[in-house]
This record gives sequence, structure tokens and C-alpha cells, in this order.
Amino acid sequence: METEWDVIVLGSGLGGLSAALAFATKGKRVLVLEKSISPGGCASSFWKNGYLFESGATTLVGFERGLPLDRFSKELGVKFPIIPLERSMVVHLNGSRIERFQDRTLWISESLRVFGGGLRMKFFWKLCFFVSDRLWNLSARYKWFPFRTFGDIRKTIFVFRPLDLIVFLFSFVSVRFVLKVLFLHQNKDWNRFLDEQLLITNQTTAVDAPFGMAAAGLTYPNLQNYIVPGGMVELANTILRSLSEKKGEILYKQEVVKVRKLTVPKNGSPGSIETNTVWEVVTKNRENNVFRAPVLVSNLPVWNLTELAVDLPRLKQKVGAMEKGIWGAFTMGIVVQVGTENESLASECLHHQIHLPEDLPYGGGKSVFVSISHPKDTVRTKDGSYTLSLSTHIKDPEVWKRDKDYPAKKKEIESILISVLEKEFDWFQREKILFSHSATPVTWQTWTGRKFGRVGGIPSSYFFNPFRMVSNRSEDPSLLLTGDTVYPGQGIPAVVLGGLNAVEQFYGRKRG
Repeated sequence: METEWDVIVLGSGLGGLSAALAFATKGKRVLVLEKSISPGGCASSFWKNGYLFESGATTLVGFERGLPLDRFSKELGVKFPIIPLERSMVVHLNGSRIERFQDRTLWISESLRVFGGGLRMKFFWKLCFFVSDRLWNLSARYKWFPFRTFGDIRKTIFVFRPLDLIVFLFSFVSVRFVLKVLFLHQNKDWNRFLDEQLLITNQTTAVDAPFGMAAAGLTYPNLQNYIVPGGMVELANTILRSLSEKKGEILYKQEVVKVRKLTVPKNGSPGSIETNTVWEVVTKNRENNVFRAPVLVSNLPVWNLTELAVDLPRLKQKVGAMEKGIWGAFTMGIVVQVGTENESLASECLHHQIHLPEDLPYGGGKSVFVSISHPKDTVRTKDGSYTLSLSTHIKDPEVWKRDKDYPAKKKEIESILISVLEKEFDWFQREKILFSHSATPVTWQTWTGRKFGRVGGIPSSYFFNPFRMVSNRSEDPSLLLTGDTVYPGQGIPAVVLGGLNAVEQFYGRKRG
């Protein structure tokens, strides 16, 4: 087993893999270390009882011109196996089905039909679209944000545009503030709709979500949505095939247990006067393995990293203030026999957000997100059966333990969610379930190693001041950070952008 590399990447989430391939494209020998048996992190898939299930993420956007996945594909020459969807999402609220049309004009009309608001509602959504478009445009240009030095600001001045100020302005006001200004804050169904939409994209509600980031979250159904045949893991597998062609490598079942920086002789000889600094990574896989590289990329959540690495005092201090209010998740995978001639399912949207009549127990959420396997995905949909992926928020994931009450708690939530599906979909019947499983924050911690099974990144409420976000560069110039707990945040397009920017910043710093 080779132990000396140019770059080591901790974790095979899509942010880490994006950075890995970007480094490999520049001629670096890259090693990716993954705790699990498959790549992708929270955007992966796994086999259970002969069926393929999604680990976490089920929606995919960001391929429009100039957006992160378009940039990734063009810069690194990767073509992903994707199928576009005609419909983005349906929201089930108080007996109504709300179509989240991709077309902006149709969506504004739908919003007016359901919630009213007249010209004020039209203005709200047009403002969301404007700020969201500017935010994506700005993110593509501000490759040194969040600023850490005056040099970062100097490099950014050359790409600054006056309209960027509007995005920064709306980063300091909440969605709730905008609603009050427009007198759109008194409709209870409208408020609930916004809060649940924001929770799945920004991990917080309208009261605390900064409008700048929330606009991108609220309008993501208005981007072209895609599915990946064979599961989300095929995104990671596609990147890994390109990485392998460039002599990169991934090792599985490599749980990182220690990270430290060492000074070693430059030519490997103990008597050498010249020295180099390298990162030493120790992993646990039956026996401890040791790997070294001068550059380290961490795709781990920042609170995991700071527990492994002792030489990051500033990051540790910042992380300490960010660990409150992080969500966990309860997820289910269900295989249901429907039949190939079922007309109601044939015309069904594949993504649904269902508002619940009351909060789920044990810190559960107020809505559940449901994704249905695509009819053309013959790996996950076969013989008249369909695979459903369900997910909902869980507060305080750290309190979940494998105690005597744990199995009963899981069963109770499972039963409630199955009843919800029976009520909302006439093609779903409990007795037609072929197989099901569920996962709690405890399961997520086991799968991914994420502390307490926390998922979804950091609530955007923490970043009311966007300059507080954790940069892709750490206090150590040879340690880069990617993933959903650093800039630009959660979601596949965001973590891919972070991975690309991290590598560009690394080389830009060296040139500077």
C-alpha cells in the first residue's frame, strides 16, 4: 500500500471528490480516504436486501450555464449520467397539492392561486429570483470569499459589480423582515409553506434565515431538476473513474483517527539539514495505516476535523460557537409493489414535500420529503415495484441513543410516516410494501462518522453576517476545507463549488 502522496483528501463527499479531481487534473497524485464502503458521503446510495436506496440527497440541480456543476463538467471534462425531470416538486399542505413549477411565471401564478397576495406576492418572488440569480453569479466570481486577507479583497475588486451590493444588503435582513415590509406575513399557510421549504434548503425558518441565502433555497425548484439512474452514488463513481484515469486512488474502510502535521527531512534521510512539512493521517482498518502528504483536504464536518487535528486553535474556537442547533435526520427507504399499469403513479411527480398534521414525536419535523424512483431507473425500479426515499428533520440528534426505547421510537415514527403515505397517495398501500428500513441520527453517525449524526450543514441563521462563514482555507495554508459545514454551505452545487474554489485558492495563494 502506497503511503506517500501529493494530496490526501479526507472523505469522499462530492466536495472532497471535486477538490481531488481538480488537484489530479493539475498533475498531483491524490489519495482519497473514505470511512464507508461506498463513496459520496450524504449523496450516496447503498444496497440492502437486494434493493438500492439513497443515503441522503435525492434532488439534483445546478447544471445551468455558469452554475457549479456546469463549471465542474466543463473545467474537468466530466459528463454525469443524468435524466432531466419535467416536474420539480409537489407540496402537500392542508389537503391541497401545490405544484412547484420550474417555469417562473407558472410558479408565481400557482403561488397566487394558493396563497393570494396580489402584486406583493409577485414582487416577493421576482425579488427572490433576482437575488438568487445574482447570488449564483456572484459566487462564481468571488472565488476568494469569505475574505481572510486584504489580498483576497484586492483580487475580488477586479470582479466586483455594483449589483453585488444588493446581494450583500439582503444577506443582513431576514426573510421575515421582507415579508413584513410587503405585508405578506399574516397568512398562516403561507408562513408554514415558507418555513418548511427553508428547512430543507437552509436548515432554518423565515424568522432566522438571511434573505440572500434563502432566495437561492426557495427558488431551487425553479432550476432544472435531474435524477441519476443507479442512484446518487453514480455522481461520485463518475468522478472517481476520472480520478483513476489521472492516477488518483480511493481507499475504503479507512476511518481517520488522527491528523497531525510533521516536519520531516526533505530527502528522506535522517541526517538531512533541509526539511519539509507534511500532514500525517492515521486510519483505522483492522490495523492502523499511516499516510502522508504535504497538502490535506478535509471533507469532514468541521467539528469532526477539530477533534482529530490538534493544531487548529482558531478553527476550534470558531467551531465551538457553531455547534448549537444542528439538525439530525430520520430517513426511511420503502419498496412498494405498485404494478406497471398504475396510471396515477405514471403521472406522479417524483419529489414531494408533505406537511404533517402535527409534529413527529421525539424531536421530529413538521413535514416529510418523499422521493420516488424514476420509471427509467431499472436498477431501482423493476417488476412493478418502486423505491421511496423519505426524510424528515430531527432536533437535538445528540440525544438519540441505542437504549431500550430505541426500537420502539423507530417503529412509532415509521408507522406514522407509512400512514401519511397511505393518505396522500392512492397508489400506496401498506400491505404492498415489499421491504422497508429506517435510519436515525445514531445510524447516520455509524454510516458517515458525522458527529452525533448531524446532517444538512450549518443553519444559515448563523451566517446573517456572511463574512462569518468558514473559508475553504484554514489557518494553515496547506489544509483546505470542503463540504456542507464550510462556504458556500449545503447542497450538491454548493459543496462542488467549494471544492473547486479551494483548489483555485490554493494555487492562487502560491502565485500571489
